Amino acid sequence: MTGLMRRAILPLLVLCLAACGEPLAERGTFSEPEVDESPYGLRANFVPAVWDRRSAPMEEMQSGETSSAPKRIARSYSFYLSMPAGQVPAIQKRHLEECQRLKCTIIETTLAREIGDRFEGRASIRIAPEAFDAFVKIISSPPVEVIRRSEETEDKAVPMLQLEKLLESKAALRERFKTMLTAPGTRTVADLVAIEKELAQVQNDIETAQAEYDYLRTVTETVKVFVSYSGPVAQVGGMDFSPISYALGSINDTLASSVAGLIVFVAAALPWIPLVALLIWLIRVLWRRWRTPRKAV
Repeated sequence: MTGLMRRAILPLLVLCLAACGEPLAERGTFSEPEVDESPYGLRANFVPAVWDRRSAPMEEMQSGETSSAPKRIARSYSFYLSMPAGQVPAIQKRHLEECQRLKCTIIETTLAREIGDRFEGRASIRIAPEAFDAFVKIISSPPVEVIRRSEETEDKAVPMLQLEKLLESKAALRERFKTMLTAPGTRTVADLVAIEKELAQVQNDIETAQAEYDYLRTVTETVKVFVSYSGPVAQVGGMDFSPISYALGSINDTLASSVAGLIVFVAAALPWIPLVALLIWLIRVLWRRWRTPRKAV
């Protein structure tokens, strides 16, 4: 009996020891991070630290902050207008007056007379976005007809951001050069000249970049408008008789131009008349001598 009991008890003891040893091992592996100390002398918890690192990107995504650049759009519009032929100058003048009333900037204007009362005109302006709709109503009011309209957009965000970064770095470099000039210490004249030269170059770079940035800001904060004025001539039976009427109406001008051309020709040829007459006389003399037979000796 004693041998049998020993054989039965021994496996039970082994199983009990194994079961009791598992919680100890688990507590040992879990408690080791609990008692670790950070470099700052504080106790660090391993599990929350891992959770914080995993949740940080999620917090950045939930905050709604993105690194995309703001859109800075340069907009330009083109309007092609049709109106009675003889009213192009008056209508263009009225449009430009209204443009100035709306505080716009006139870039360029042209007005050309084609045939008779037919005119062609152009205007290029810059106007504030809040005044753009009012200007469109003005240029499209009767008797004007908008025959074509186009729009063009261009994003200027990238070049403007590049210029902002450039201006920031150049400004910091300029301050460092100024500090070097005013800082106490032993410097040679050559060192001071070199610093001042570099400072002048940096200042020139800043002014150039600032001018370009101001131009891009003007382009994005205003709207460019191009207007084309055209006055087609009324046709009769599908034919345009304006060239004939223009020729009949300009007879006096044509006659005066012809007389003026003749006067210019005579004035240009007058100094050469004596020389041409002498050359003709010599040619006739030589011709007669060549045709006269020689006398027999």
